[in-house]
Amino acid sequence: MLAKVSIFPTSIQEEMLLSPYSMQYLSKHGRLPEDPETHGEHNDGCGIAFVKNNQLEIHRRDKDHSWDYTFRLIVENAKSNLFIAHNRKAYKDLTINEKRSHPFLYQTFAFCHNGGVYSFMDEALDHGITDTEIFFKELLDKAENKSSQGIFNSLNNIANTTDYSSLTGFLMNNQELFAWRIYNTKNKERAQRFEDYYTLWLKNNKGSVVIASEPLDNGNWEKLPNFSFIHLKPTPDRIDQFRKHITITR
Repeated sequence: MLAKVSIFPTSIQEEMLLSPYSMQYLSKHGRLPEDPETHGEHNDGCGIAFVKNNQLEIHRRDKDHSWDYTFRLIVENAKSNLFIAHNRKAYKDLTINEKRSHPFLYQTFAFCHNGGVYSFMDEALDHGITDTEIFFKELLDKAENKSSQGIFNSLNNIANTTDYSSLTGFLMNNQELFAWRIYNTKNKERAQRFEDYYTLWLKNNKGSVVIASEPLDNGNWEKLPNFSFIHLKPTPDRIDQFRKHITITR
């Protein structure tokens, strides 16, 4: 996963195509959930969302067309101050097609997610959708006023009432980005593997902030701790960052 917030509209070519460990590179060489020390394909689909003319624009591809010429052309030409992007590695038995590729659109938000929400998996399988889509709808439907605090409270509730490997995700509208890292620590045997795999790394650049599931280069990246919640909002002269901590009470 990748997110970028900038003061002014900018390209995302560097992060998506040109960096040593770009999103295109990671679609073939990303860490694998079974063993984060190994690397392999995350090419069950791909997608990107960004703001254009004050509206969310989303482009997705299925497994057979992942990172095809038309998708790369969109990446090369897109300019925005808010982006999210995703390479999909599908959970077993879930449907693989363009509609199931991330990011998803619901109401006025786009969303992508890394992990499995086991509490939603049976419903997802029954309806031929993904656990992420159910998670997304649940998150927004119970977020009071769709405000930053409402989204935080809704996410905090889901983290305390569902069973999951990871809820780690990006949520954006046409004005702001929310990012969080949440993986399950209850199973001590899995906790270290989840710590190594379900990561988010943040890099502050001049005029922009980039968050990615793996560092895209050998620069100075901050590894966000588990249960981190960040709200990023660009203004004409800065990017406001608000950080909170998800509290697990069960």
